[in-house]
Amino acid sequence: MRTDVFTWKEDRPWPNCRLKRGAIVGHTTPHSTKLWLRTGYPGDYQLLLFPINADSEALRQQLTEVPLKLEDLPDSVRRIPLKVENFDSDTTCVVTIDELEPSTEYGYALHGRDGAIERIVLGQDRPYQFRTLHDDPGASFSFGFYSCHMPYKDTMFRKTDIVNQSMWDYFDAALNRQHSRDLRFVIGGGDQVYTDGVDSLNIWRYLAKVARKQDGQLLPTKESMVTWYRDIYRGYWGFENLRQVHSRYPQYMIWDDHELGDGWGSYRLSGNQQDELNELFDYKKAGLTRDEALILIGEMKKAAFQVYDEYQHAHNPDTPQGQFDYDFRCGRAAFYCLDGRGQRDINRKSRRVLGIAQYQRFKRWLEARDPAETPFLFVISAVPIMHLATVLANADDTILADIADLQDDLRDSWEHKLHDSERKGLVKMLFAAANRGLKICILSGDVHTSAAFKMRDPSSGAIMYQLTSSAITYDKSRPLSWVLGKTVSDCGRSVDGYDFTQLTLYTACNFSIVQVFPEEQTVWFRLYGKQTVSDPKEEAADLPVNSALTNLELRF
Repeated sequence: MRTDVFTWKEDRPWPNCRLKRGAIVGHTTPHSTKLWLRTGYPGDYQLLLFPINADSEALRQQLTEVPLKLEDLPDSVRRIPLKVENFDSDTTCVVTIDELEPSTEYGYALHGRDGAIERIVLGQDRPYQFRTLHDDPGASFSFGFYSCHMPYKDTMFRKTDIVNQSMWDYFDAALNRQHSRDLRFVIGGGDQVYTDGVDSLNIWRYLAKVARKQDGQLLPTKESMVTWYRDIYRGYWGFENLRQVHSRYPQYMIWDDHELGDGWGSYRLSGNQQDELNELFDYKKAGLTRDEALILIGEMKKAAFQVYDEYQHAHNPDTPQGQFDYDFRCGRAAFYCLDGRGQRDINRKSRRVLGIAQYQRFKRWLEARDPAETPFLFVISAVPIMHLATVLANADDTILADIADLQDDLRDSWEHKLHDSERKGLVKMLFAAANRGLKICILSGDVHTSAAFKMRDPSSGAIMYQLTSSAITYDKSRPLSWVLGKTVSDCGRSVDGYDFTQLTLYTACNFSIVQVFPEEQTVWFRLYGKQTVSDPKEEAADLPVNSALTNLELRF
């Protein structure tokens, strides 16, 4: 048996149960939704769908019966056949459901065989449900935003502890409270998993351990690496409170570096004395040449892309094959999720973050927005576009950067000199859109620090906001967090000539809820940190609405 395949490997040191079966509510409209499912095993299944009404409780009780035959269910239950033939996609699949009613709550469950018994295999333990969007474009709405889910910590006793996981209980409670009002969806702003978060689970460290040439073949293969990335998702997404959020509220996700590898796309691979290939994994220790290391890194990239597509992008809005940036709309607001990681490569001569094709797609999309139809624009950029003091963002070759080990973090920053042309063009486009009457908010994560900035173009008076919420469970301080907390002024002028005002700064675990009021032309940004209640599941729902630690009204 291959020892470098994790499909059935049980000696990985996960301190929690890994995801076996699960569901994620994906892209949702007033009349449709995408449901992502992991069945656990191949087989023939039926996805059951039903509106939540007065008869739902009796039906839910019926779903707990074992065995349960489909013919025993009432005719009001919609049955959608689902066949999972093999393990090629890790038993993940996406079902698009049409002909739904707007602003309607639906329950769902997965029926299949468990051995020789027919029963509900997903949805028998708790209610699974979602709500379609409102069909009134002028209605106010809210959405959740989070980033950086890393709930593990290695201890001195070679044990992996779980930390800050209760934040998902608080997040669920806050979302549920807002759900009764106007919550529509949740955005995961990057680093939904960490391939390298702790040493005991680090697949890049594992690569350095098992990389080799055997009988003339370079190992491990991409097929083995795919099982490593899948194992990461199954571990990080195995928590029940996280699964509760995934399975109830429509999820929109975009990745950042840790879904691939720390600092992905921000290492110098030029082959000269500044070559940082060995920073990705210690190929010299493995006895490989540089060219062999590049081949293995290329295979890791392919594996990461495949599994990201399986677990995250598959339930986003449809895009052409290989394109991970996308847009969607909710009421009078338009959203664009930029892929600032999959196309990132500082070794290119230009457009090192987004690439030329994506940059042009976003430009066309931005110019096509009509303030009369969608006056509110939210641009999701996992890495903040305007955050760092420019002098430090460009300090990667200084002693300060070397001591703090900031090289890849600083080159990740949009304000680094390598990205000057791309950043200036992007910000100029955004301010031009703001000057046409569009109300723009940039949503970001990545930096393990939460902040809100107001930015103003002194030549036109146009304004836009940047809102950062990071991290939901990762409270390990980063040098970059120190830079943000110690070096960014409360107000000033950026190197690009725009005025900025820092509205808030928070450095502990957090998530946020954003509320949009079209009639008032305002946005509320509420940032939530650790609550003080003893049992989040029982008590957090009773906290007052204004329990957010930051409650900002953004006026345009």
